[in-house]
Amino acid sequence: MNNHQYYLMIQQFTLFSDFFMHAVFSHSRKAVQLLARIVTGKKDLIVVEWGLEVKKGFPFFRNDRYDLFIIDQYGNVYNIEIENTLQSIGKRAFHNLSVLVAQGLKPGQKHKKLQENWVVFLTKKDFLKQNKPFYNYQWREDRSRQKLKTGGHIRIVNGQYQGKDALGKLMHDFHCTNPDDMFYDELREAVSYFKKEPEGVNTMCEIMREFERKSENKGRRQGRAEGRVEGRVEGRAEGRAQERQKAKKRMETIMCNLYAKGMDCPTIAEVTGQTVSKVETFFKKQALNKG
Repeated sequence: MNNHQYYLMIQQFTLFSDFFMHAVFSHSRKAVQLLARIVTGKKDLIVVEWGLEVKKGFPFFRNDRYDLFIIDQYGNVYNIEIENTLQSIGKRAFHNLSVLVAQGLKPGQKHKKLQENWVVFLTKKDFLKQNKPFYNYQWREDRSRQKLKTGGHIRIVNGQYQGKDALGKLMHDFHCTNPDDMFYDELREAVSYFKKEPEGVNTMCEIMREFERKSENKGRRQGRAEGRVEGRVEGRAEGRAQERQKAKKRMETIMCNLYAKGMDCPTIAEVTGQTVSKVETFFKKQALNKG
């Protein structure tokens, strides 16, 4: 894939595109702070520390990588996830919050020292299909509905929300491919850097080039593993057929990875040189096989 193809691909990215979002928020503290303030409703929140793809967990148990990890001026902790799927979202949010809470106290500290812990899932689609800006989940007693004071918060933000308030404008900006159409200066500046500035565009091209290399290597490893299981193929004709099959597997792996990163079928078709109908047919078959 050449730089022109990468450039066309970059122009289609939104902040729901996984590695584009990572690049933007890694680059701009102002953008991170704007996002955190709006999705939590904390207008005075100050980002003291933040990181992307932060690994959290414990030895001998599952470790996860958090999209965005933030600590504010009071020591409160925030995990913000940008999500293109709603699969197992409740259990995932609960697991993320549990890990944050479990790591919130140092040896010897009393429980009253535990700070607030927030897990915010910003979903591309409306989680409950109720057209609400967000959905909050906290612990309450079943009959009295009295809230249990834990300091833990789970919030699922509706990425399809189109209100005229701050969150509605933020969701509008998350869906924009053109930074000039964005409401917020902080996001417009950060996104423009990676879409318009030569240095930023080159950085994104290199990120995508590395992603493509990893996808191709993964496809080759899968092909070699299948080849070992199936045995050696004899004959030149059979050898060519096997190579075609391996190339097909590599292409399918790349398409799946691009789709998982939030890219739509027309863009995947343009990037990979496939027809739109062929890409759509492939993903329909994938969905049927999973079902």
